[in-house]
Amino acid sequence: MNTYPAKQPMSPHAFNMRRVLLLRGLAIIGQCMIIAIIAIILKWHMPIWQLATVIIIEFAITIASIARLTLRWPITNKEFFVQLLADVAILVAFLYFSGGPTNPFVALLLLPLVIAVTTLPEIYCWSMAVITVTCYSGLMAFYIPLPLHALATYEMKLHIWGMWFEFVMIAGIISYFVKRMGDSLHERDQAIARAREEKMAMDRVVDLGALAAGVAHELGTPLATMTIITKDLQQDYKETHDLSEGLGILYDQLQRCKRILSTMSASTGQLQASSGCQLHLEEYLSEVVSKWGAARPGINVTLHSDGPGGAAKIVAEHTLTQALTNIFNNAADESPEHVEVDIHCSDHNIVIDVCDLGHGVSPEVIKNAGQPVFSKKEGGLGLGLFLATTVITRLGGSVSLFNRQGGGSCTRVILPLTSLLISSINS
Repeated sequence: MNTYPAKQPMSPHAFNMRRVLLLRGLAIIGQCMIIAIIAIILKWHMPIWQLATVIIIEFAITIASIARLTLRWPITNKEFFVQLLADVAILVAFLYFSGGPTNPFVALLLLPLVIAVTTLPEIYCWSMAVITVTCYSGLMAFYIPLPLHALATYEMKLHIWGMWFEFVMIAGIISYFVKRMGDSLHERDQAIARAREEKMAMDRVVDLGALAAGVAHELGTPLATMTIITKDLQQDYKETHDLSEGLGILYDQLQRCKRILSTMSASTGQLQASSGCQLHLEEYLSEVVSKWGAARPGINVTLHSDGPGGAAKIVAEHTLTQALTNIFNNAADESPEHVEVDIHCSDHNIVIDVCDLGHGVSPEVIKNAGQPVFSKKEGGLGLGLFLATTVITRLGGSVSLFNRQGGGSCTRVILPLTSLLISSINS
């Protein structure tokens, strides 16, 4: 059963691929500028057309890599390593036609190695080290020399300044881009930590569900006994009107307790339809508010509902009903006289604002609301909002608290409509 849509986050390799492509684009611009300076300003005799061909090939690989990023296939370690190898091959070709080891930009061969060390497993790092050293060693013997002369003071100074500029550029690139790639790994670790915390929260819910099922089973027998005795007493004292009426109310409440326990036993922590019937979303929400209001006599409930999504048909879901009831009860505990419920149903989301006229909530409550064993009420167990938040989160929604203008607080529930539709429940 598909209860909420899973959104696949972009992998660290995808983020790093974008940064590698950005670096490659900057390299293409820089290489074009260098060729222009060599051909127009310095007027050196170099294989300009061969260098231009290398840049065209680099540009084509970049375009193909950008198109690859639009596909849904995950980027593996091997594919990312191949992208770095492409950069090494392009740089070696460019260096071959422009002086080999005498080119002031030869140390750029270290950049793919630094990226591999930062982002890939050890086997790829050592492989990249061997490849870059081999390429540099090959350039020591095979390359087209630069038109420099040892006695040309101006050209030697130009060479030295080029080496300096290369050092500054590599320092900047490593400080910025490689640091960003390291941050991607840190963000992945944080995502894993959040997933671990969510699993722990779900484990608490499972434990609570098991405990609730056990309690429901244990309470079934005494409740059945009390129901039988109450019914017999009502028959025995039916001539005493006040006593018979009180016993009737007690009998109805015991029956209600039995129905609640039966529902708990049947649900066992899973998402199930409370009645098996199909309802329009607006009708379902209005029914939930009405039943809750009937169970809290004396409270004035103001309900406002709008939006085109209210006409969508859903299956009445019992755990969601319980979650919303817990939120309504929290608002009624803060404001016993009046509670406002504002429901907006768009084509994609359902926004439910439950507002009270109480004293508002502190920043600590806003921060910790929905955490287990945290309650702003004296003597509270801290389970109502926690269970409600857990159920709504499983449906792909969210719960937040904020203070309203004019006093009081609001609990906002946002639910994706797709997680409640009949097609989603049945799939």
